[in-house]
Amino acid sequence: MALDAVTLIENLASGVFSSGLNLLFTWAEMIGFFGLISLLAKQRFSRAPLSPGLFSLGLFSCAAMVSLPSIINASGAQLGFGATSFDAIAYVQPSTFGAAAGAANAVLSIARLAGVGFALSALDMFRRSALEGHTALSSSESIRAATVKLISGTGLVFSPQLIDAVLNTLGLLS
Repeated sequence: MALDAVTLIENLASGVFSSGLNLLFTWAEMIGFFGLISLLAKQRFSRAPLSPGLFSLGLFSCAAMVSLPSIINASGAQLGFGATSFDAIAYVQPSTFGAAAGAANAVLSIARLAGVGFALSALDMFRRSALEGHTALSSSESIRAATVKLISGTGLVFSPQLIDAVLNTLGLLS
């Protein structure tokens, strides 16, 4: 009975991971593309165009959303993790966890999917922080929250490397 539950978790996570990753990357490209069109139209036809700083922030955010995998890999490189291929995670070995290794890897893969979602949400928060109606305080609060989300999302995407780094720091990794 337990083996059936493990197989169910593995199969469910595999389907959710692959389709969810495709959805998030496609959604990021679409939001970035339409956000860029909106930003350029606002800058061109508005009575009060955006300041150069806000326009640059919006331009960067839209470009970053279109190239979301590259941005996640770049933020991972800044944290010392290198790059990832966005495949399902195969971190836990069957010799360590036995039959539950597949379920543990499935949970780590779903965590990677959640990390991509956090990174996408962070870039969207960066983009929306420059919209009209934001006061300086709420804009800076949005930027702070987006930065935290981007770092958290990067940590979830690079969870195997993060686990190894924590274990190495604690002296538990041989």
